[in-house]
Amino acid sequence: MLAALPCGFSASLAIHRHGSDWSNPGALWAGLAIFISLCLGLLAITTAFTLSIAGRRITQWHWWSLTALSVAWLVVNLIDVTASNEPWGEFGDGIYCYSFMMLAGLPMMVVIVSALRRTRALHPASCLAIAGLGVAALTQILLGFCHPVAGDLMDLLMHLAAAATLVAIGVLAGRRWIAI
Repeated sequence: MLAALPCGFSASLAIHRHGSDWSNPGALWAGLAIFISLCLGLLAITTAFTLSIAGRRITQWHWWSLTALSVAWLVVNLIDVTASNEPWGEFGDGIYCYSFMMLAGLPMMVVIVSALRRTRALHPASCLAIAGLGVAALTQILLGFCHPVAGDLMDLLMHLAAAATLVAIGVLAGRRWIAI
């Protein structure tokens, strides 16, 4: 994970970014979303590595924590959207966010898959899906620092679409690499 985040950051330098206005009233929600993304990313990646070890199983606590953090992230972002001046947004608002998440997330996914390849998981699809969730959460952190603080629904939908794409790419492309 210490190698994945800098890879994503360096890849994100290739795209035009603008800073967040942390004096905006919605900055509290954006900061909370970044913190939840950090917790979710750390938990998801450690859970993926735990699952990749032969004989290890994910406990109910892991599933409950991943679910709770995912729901908390979604709720905080929905609150941010409803507090926004323009909650619906316009079609095409989230294209920048989607591109940013793909550009920052794909190098991180390559690093995570190559690290998981050394363990040869018994459950490669589950392991890669959880790792993809972790990578998506880590890219949300990077995006949060160059994203307008006030969100809108179209933008949030593109964040979710990018996260789903990262998970799908991770599972489809990495499954053959880490399977026994």
